[in-house]
Amino acid sequence: MQDAPSVPLPLDAPLPVELAGQGQGWFTRYRRYPVFSAPWARQRTLAWLLPVGLVLLFIAGGAVLGSPDRRPWAAVLGLSMSLLLPLLLGPWLGVWVRRRGWPLRQEGRALLAAMGLLVAGVLAVDRFVAEPVKQWVAERIGDVDASGQRNKIALQIGVMVEPVIRGDPAASAAEPAPKRAEAPSDPASPLNLGLRGLLAFWLGGGFALQAWRREHEALAALANARALTEAQAKRREAELRLSVLAAQVEPHFLFNTLAGVRSAIASDPARASEMIDRLVDYLRAAIPRLRSDGAAQATVGGQLDIVRAYLGLMASRLPRLQYSVAAPPELLHAHCPPLMLISLAENAVKHGVERKIGPARVDVRAERSADGRLALTVEDDGVGFGVSASGSGLGLSNLRERLAQLYGERASLELKLRPQGGVAATITVPLEESA
Repeated sequence: MQDAPSVPLPLDAPLPVELAGQGQGWFTRYRRYPVFSAPWARQRTLAWLLPVGLVLLFIAGGAVLGSPDRRPWAAVLGLSMSLLLPLLLGPWLGVWVRRRGWPLRQEGRALLAAMGLLVAGVLAVDRFVAEPVKQWVAERIGDVDASGQRNKIALQIGVMVEPVIRGDPAASAAEPAPKRAEAPSDPASPLNLGLRGLLAFWLGGGFALQAWRREHEALAALANARALTEAQAKRREAELRLSVLAAQVEPHFLFNTLAGVRSAIASDPARASEMIDRLVDYLRAAIPRLRSDGAAQATVGGQLDIVRAYLGLMASRLPRLQYSVAAPPELLHAHCPPLMLISLAENAVKHGVERKIGPARVDVRAERSADGRLALTVEDDGVGFGVSASGSGLGLSNLRERLAQLYGERASLELKLRPQGGVAATITVPLEESA
């Protein structure tokens, strides 16, 4: 694992849905948060207290039923300390370590050391603190033998509770009690210490170290995936800009315009001059915005300026074309997806107006829709749905994909065949004021 910053997101914030999922129940809801975060520790403790408490009640009930002449509460108290101490302290040791903000490798070592310290502490408490406390409790309730030592018990979960036999006090000195091998239930036996240490490690969150490692790997993979998605979106945005920019200044576009100017110079000098003026106006309106306008800067007014200059230039080439561009003043500064309105206007001219014989008209307007969104409409009275591809090599499917990337389901592109002929294309997006 690389030695990188260990906190890629706020510790108290839930994990991304891609990692935590949405199906967590009451007992596992702590997994929605980073491992060894405060919400994780708090909810894990509350969730685990219920089964641990039930286990303690079960053991206490078994102790009472198995030994009616004794009440071994001291042993039950010691077992409770062995279970509750790591459960209550372990996760918060991990929280303390994670809040240091150490590099990932150092944090992993510190968490492992904290879990080891917890196990050692629990075993030390059980050896040097719990035993005196249990002896004190046993003396108060009278659960001691003839020598004043508490009566120790051997617990067999779910089976029985039996006293540990030290020897027959009535036996004669000539017949000493036989020497017994150390029982597995002896608290000081290596097996018992190992089991207690493993239990403390588990309850304290030691096995969550694996989840902590997987969490960092998953977060890194998710960050890479999101960065890739963002890079792909930026690339598509750049491709969109380049394709539209190329469409605006592509050679045949300029050649057609200049050819019209040349043919009009001899027959209609005024029209030739107007075409040159319109071309200059269009380039001035289009090129700076194509270079600088991003999704955050594009406004309705700015995009309408490009469309107005474009239609003006087309009208100078095709005198039979009439057009209008209109929008309420209060909508001119509203945010507008860049480069889409001009694409619809190009579609209307190329696939509607140019294919029609006789006068033609294109109307562009921005308005507030019935549901309060921004509606941008381009209408023409041309030949209608002659072809499905859009002008300038930019397909309508690409526009829909771009709208989905920017707004999700809150935006739409709708094409309708007009009763009087032609097509009405409407982009509907959320109405937002531009910064």
